[in-house]
Amino acid sequence: MAWLAAERNSFMIRTLYKPKRWRNGKRVVSRLYSAKVRLDGERKILNVPLHVTDRQVADEKLRQLVQEREKEMHGLLPGKAMREAANESVSKHLQDFVADLRVRGRDKQYIAEFENRVTLLIERCGWQQAKDVMPDSFVRWRSEQTNSAKTLNEYLACIRGLLNWMVAQGRLAANPLAVVQKVETRGREVRPRRAYTDEEINALLKVAGKYRLACLMALLTGIRHGEMQRLRWGDLVLSVEKPSVLVRASISKNHKQACLPLHPVLQAELLRFRPVDGAGGDLAFPGMVPRSDVFQLLLRKAGIGKVDSQGRVVDFHSLRHTFCTNLHRAGVPQREAMELMRHNDPRLTANTYADASLFSLRGAVAKLSCPSLMDDAQRDAQKTGRDGLLLSLAGTKSKGSESAKSPVDMGLKSLSVTEGHGVTNQGKWCPRQDLNLYGVTH
Repeated sequence: MAWLAAERNSFMIRTLYKPKRWRNGKRVVSRLYSAKVRLDGERKILNVPLHVTDRQVADEKLRQLVQEREKEMHGLLPGKAMREAANESVSKHLQDFVADLRVRGRDKQYIAEFENRVTLLIERCGWQQAKDVMPDSFVRWRSEQTNSAKTLNEYLACIRGLLNWMVAQGRLAANPLAVVQKVETRGREVRPRRAYTDEEINALLKVAGKYRLACLMALLTGIRHGEMQRLRWGDLVLSVEKPSVLVRASISKNHKQACLPLHPVLQAELLRFRPVDGAGGDLAFPGMVPRSDVFQLLLRKAGIGKVDSQGRVVDFHSLRHTFCTNLHRAGVPQREAMELMRHNDPRLTANTYADASLFSLRGAVAKLSCPSLMDDAQRDAQKTGRDGLLLSLAGTKSKGSESAKSPVDMGLKSLSVTEGHGVTNQGKWCPRQDLNLYGVTH
């Protein structure tokens, strides 16, 4: 009979009543109505205070309550908590999210920048309540701005972060700005960075003074400015065969712990610099990580221009770009370079941080070997000598040849054979017109 009891308990209940309680030994009946509601299929009875004294008003409120709950059950209406959240101010939701970020241990500077950007959007887009956040108002605001494409995308990322959190908390059914696309940043960078050349690095280290070790650390590990400021001697392992530096999750930008190897030169420099009485909890580079204005002075002393002819800039973070570029120049595999750079996206390692202008493309091409072409060229030179043809016309069909060569083969052989012979007999006319232009013939 259990199934019968379960079925009986699932019938709809919609009842008005006035709550009763005992007070001083007497049973007291409330003057306000309440309702008991349970829809078909539900097992729990919901007690809802209606806060009215009139029976007809109570009946109407009960009817609306049942209607709303049925719509919620069948997905035609968001839940009550979600509806209340939609009528709450966006600023209130932002305060709750910021409080959650602090509890989760996010960086203070990150929280401050996030709060400032979202607050500005709330004011400029006219978002009073959560239900006011719409794509068209954000797109309209964005179209009127003169900020860089990267900055506009950061604003979009901030407000999306808040809205995604509201969805996860059950305050929104969906993110209304999920359909808004990012602004294209390629070719629109306001401050594209470049890597330092080897000559610039040498010049910078010569004038760096007390900031030299911090610059060398960034150059050979790729550690960021803010991370280096919070490194402690306990994070550096120097007296072993495999020296390393530990970037703690609490100071890392991506909040992931990473152990990076140290270059032997950097290991020796750190061993010489480390105080004898230095404790593991002491900062490794106190007052030695240059501020932006100080670093610009160092660049001027080293004779390094802040902006090059292509509009690319250099700063302290460019040392990280140089580290990545040098990894590529040294032939380090892409996956290993990603780990050393602590990137999740290979495009950051290959495109954003690697300065292709410093790659030796000519040297890379020179490494290619084409033994078949070399053999053909040698055979062609021998054949040309036997047939009595001019060396400058190698590849031309001789009178006694049995079959013609293709134009591509002829061109390759001509270049390869001509390249291997000296210049003689100045002043004589040669069928090769390009040689006549320079007054050189075979």
